[in-house]
Amino acid sequence: MTSQAIKAADQPRAQWYWKSNSEPRSTNGKEEWTKYSDIESAIMEEALNRKNATKLVELDNYSINLNDSIQISKSDPNKQRPIKRVLISRNESQGLREERFFLPPLSKTFSDDWGESAYTFLSQWKQGKELSDAEIVNEAANGIIIEGNQLRQHCASQYIARQLTAELEELYNIGL
Repeated sequence: MTSQAIKAADQPRAQWYWKSNSEPRSTNGKEEWTKYSDIESAIMEEALNRKNATKLVELDNYSINLNDSIQISKSDPNKQRPIKRVLISRNESQGLREERFFLPPLSKTFSDDWGESAYTFLSQWKQGKELSDAEIVNEAANGIIIEGNQLRQHCASQYIARQLTAELEELYNIGL
């Protein structure tokens, strides 16, 4: 298992970009490209790797046609921009997530007290509930979806919830 983790760390990762020039179809002047969030890039990469011929991706504000490398605005289908995929090393992508879908920062985070607040929060949340680990993960996934929907980040929250439940399934499959 360790060798798989090392091999995965050596593999390049795809980063997706959209052309952000004021006139995206123009070939004059310097091209400007803006990164999609890491979650949006992962959603696009997942769609690219599917076996079906039609490579369409639905993000919150855009439809992405991977076959034609075009981003299409959902509010105005005439607003279209080129997109591109660039392979980068894992080392280049290890920075913190630039865009997240959560509320303004709390005055105190769980990490401020070495996890004591997180433990207290979870203990109080579980109080009076007889939940298995799988049920807790499913509750967390549902909470992520609810929070994401409140913040109009449906696609990202669905993706994160799917990843969380997939991790749980993988742990059960390997017998942990």
